[in-house]
Parts: sequence; C-alpha cells; structure tokens
Amino acid sequence: MKFSFASLFLLFFYAFCSAQKTATTKELPVPCNGSADAVPGKYTDHTNPKYGVHSLKGSAQDKAAMTKQLIAVEKIEETSRSNFKLTGCVARVSFNGGSKIEVGSFPYNRYGYQLALYQNVCHVTEHLVKTVGEYRSVLRVEINGVGFGGDNFYGEYGDFYVTDRDVRYSIAIDAKEGTHYDRDRFNHRSLIARYITEDMVTNGRTDNYKDYHGDFLKLINGEGYVERWERGHRDDESRPNGYQWIDRHYIISRPGIPLLVPVTRKGYLEALLQYYDIEKNNFIIAVGYKKKSNPEKASICEADKIEYAKENERKKAKVKQLLASSSAEWLQQPAVVNKDIGPKNYDRSSNGLIYFDKFYDGDINSLPLYEYNAAYFKPGAGKPLKPMFMELQIRYELGKDVEYSKRYFDNFLENYAIEALRKMLY
Repeated sequence: MKFSFASLFLLFFYAFCSAQKTATTKELPVPCNGSADAVPGKYTDHTNPKYGVHSLKGSAQDKAAMTKQLIAVEKIEETSRSNFKLTGCVARVSFNGGSKIEVGSFPYNRYGYQLALYQNVCHVTEHLVKTVGEYRSVLRVEINGVGFGGDNFYGEYGDFYVTDRDVRYSIAIDAKEGTHYDRDRFNHRSLIARYITEDMVTNGRTDNYKDYHGDFLKLINGEGYVERWERGHRDDESRPNGYQWIDRHYIISRPGIPLLVPVTRKGYLEALLQYYDIEKNNFIIAVGYKKKSNPEKASICEADKIEYAKENERKKAKVKQLLASSSAEWLQQPAVVNKDIGPKNYDRSSNGLIYFDKFYDGDINSLPLYEYNAAYFKPGAGKPLKPMFMELQIRYELGKDVEYSKRYFDNFLENYAIEALRKMLY
C-alpha cells in the first residue's frame, strides 16, 4: 500500500497530537520547599470519585432519585466556595448509602454526601508535593440518616436462668427468633427495642460533660450544633504548637416539631406485653437448643419450661392489671425506667430478661425513654426516598500544620447555607 506525502504528514501529525494530549493529561510534579500549604488545591465533584464508583444501593430508579438529591447537596457546598480559594489539599466528593432503615414504624432510605479533604504535604527528600492517602477533615450530609436508634438500650441479646444458675438461656430481645428473624430484627423490631435514651443520641456526637441534656435537646429539636473532641479537649487552651481535631454535628429538621418525644407509661406497658410474647417464643427455642447441646441437663430444662411459663404469665398479669386500673392521666406520663434492670443482671433468675416493678421518676437510677415522633414522620409515609431529616457533620483540625482545614472550616461558618438544606426537606 502506498501513501502520499500528504497522507504520511497527516498520519504523523495526528500521532504527535495524541502523544501531546496524553502527556498533558498526566499531572506534572509540583516542587515545594518545606510546605505545600500554599499550593493551589484541587476539587473533584461526584462525577470523579476517588475510587471510580459510588456505593449507592438500590434499583436504577432509586439511585437516580437519590443522586438528584445528593447533587443538590453538592451544589450547596460548591456555592459556599464561590469566593474561596482552596489551597493545601485535594477535595473529593463521593455519594454512598441507599440501604433501607426503619425510623419508628416508618421505612426510609438512608444515603449520604461526603467531601473529604486530603492534605497536601511536601516530601522531605524529593521536595515535591504529595497528597496524603487518608483524610481527617471531612464534610458529610446524611439524608434520613440520623442514627439515634441503631442500638437497643437493653441490648440485642441477654441471658438468664430459671431454677439452676448453671443452666442459662440466651435469647434475642429485638424480634421473635425463627425463619424470619434476620429480616424482622431490622424491619419489624419489637416496640421495646425501638426506644431511645439520651445517651444513645449524644454518644459519638458530643463530649459536653457540663450539659449533655442541653445538647440532647439541641439534637432532637434541630437547633444549633454539638461538638466532640477527637483529639485534644474542649477545655484545652490554644497553644502555638497544639493540635485539635473536632467533630461538629447539626441535625437538620423541620422547625417547631421534635424528632423524638417521650414514651408514655401506657406505651411502655403495652410494649412490655408484646415483648413478653417474644420472650416466651425465644425461650422455648433456647430450651430446645440447650437440650440438644447439653442432654444431661434435659431434666432441668423441662423444669425450667414449667416454672418459666408461670413467671411469664405473672409478669403479663401485673402489667395488664396496671393498664386496667390506672387513670388516663397517669398512663400519659413519661415512662421513666430503672436503667439497672436489664438482661445482664445475673442475680435475677426467673424474671426473664426484662422485668417491670415500677416507674422510677426522680430516682438516682432513672432512665427516661424516647421514641421517634410519629407526627413528624407521618407526612413522608410511603415516600422513603424523600429527605425527611438530615445530619450535617463537619470534622475539622486546628494546628500549625493543618491550616488548610481551618481555612475551609472558617469559610464553612461564613458561607455554607444550612437553611438551604432545610428547604430540601419534605
């Protein structure tokens, strides 16, 4: 095959242009001298995540709906930096989540936005800018992701004995064991396993030991923010060479209506009746396992079945009598239980895992219980992808060698439109 001079020229020209394009897309090394803090930063949006893909779960239709909401969150952050020069770091966006959760009795999809700041540093021997592979400073927005009730204040499992301390039974509290237990413990949790305490809300969000209750009220009412020191201490004085790593949380909710409300005595007593049926079912299963694994204990197990059945009926009768004989006003009072009565009480025998004797208002061991506010979540029933509430988290650093983080945080305080997030709520 013969080529004309013109054809050969074009062939070499296109090859040259292709080589030039490849060379220019590869990032050139950036020299530095001691610090990379002043080096212009880089930002990549959701179209270019660090690991190439987003971890959103669900159908194509659900992913599209979630992505639309997350792009709106992304635009709010980008707008906050319209007059801000990012330096000393690489900022990368990613989307994640999509799993279904149950908030009270309402199912929602939980999904989130993340902007991670990867610090740029100056390599001590190469004198070139390098980007640290892990991040410490980060901005996150979780949609329908306030994890107030991820645990059970009584625990997920517990054990007890009936007639012999050497024969103990371990049973689940959150749902009936059986074929559908793994599904039901997430999607149809027992009422008592849905209850929430102040500690469950504040743990991991605040270390304000002087006013945990005040921070609890901020969170459930969507007012202000709370903070927790990951490194350093909130009472530490600022020092020239000091370092602090601080985690700040805002709950974004509709104003004027709390996310949580107190459990009533009536509600708690009715939840106990439901739980006693769950406990009975799970005890029978546990007895079967015990007899198979310890056949020499079979006679004790049979005696335990008889005694436990009596005790279960006694517990239910006591609660039913209290429901029938108490005034409506008394039953509507907040349920305050004894925080020390739970499944890990090894001295309590045939009372089972949870035993009720009285409410503990004003007692040193009192534990008020809360639940998700049905009045808040009912408008979104049947619309699990709609943003009903959000948790905004910003984790930032203060110190001589992490100025990039403080600059970003200062700009966040001045320009991030938190109210724009609130306007997205359904």
